[in-house]
Amino acid sequence: MDGFLAFSSKLKELIHTVLGWVSSVILLILTLFALLEIVRRYIFGVVFEWGQDGIIVGMVAAVALYFCVTQVRRSHLVMNAIIQLLHSRGHLKAVGIAKIVVSAGIVLFCGAIGITGWPTLEYAFNRDLSTYSLLIPLWPFYLILMAGFLLMALVALLQTVEDIISFARGEYLDAEMELTTDV
Repeated sequence: MDGFLAFSSKLKELIHTVLGWVSSVILLILTLFALLEIVRRYIFGVVFEWGQDGIIVGMVAAVALYFCVTQVRRSHLVMNAIIQLLHSRGHLKAVGIAKIVVSAGIVLFCGAIGITGWPTLEYAFNRDLSTYSLLIPLWPFYLILMAGFLLMALVALLQTVEDIISFARGEYLDAEMELTTDV
């Protein structure tokens, strides 16, 4: 079990570091490009025809990747009110079970979206679908969305196993409130 926990921790830290950096660089570049487009439009009266589509598609793709980063820190789908109520009333076992259920639910939800997105990706690739400006193909965007959801499902799967191990060891009895609210 300790070997799995060490592997899981290292993998999650790698995902957090790489995707966090990639997402933030993409968002920074797109924000600067959006500001450039504002200057070009309102001062010089010209724009890139594909600029608005590129910014929208790029920002949504970067945010889809960043969802995985927030899941690594258990900050994405938070149920503070329910967990705090259970914890304050001394239902520590229920808090431990809730963590397992929520993590498993995220695996199922994100995994289902990631897997069922394949036909959309295939359709966009085969039909050569593109944005309104007709310059940016949509299939890479769909691929990034699918990858983001599948990575989030992977992280949640690791967290589900971690939660089961923690519950089996009885660690929910010693958990601090800060740790138990991160469901």
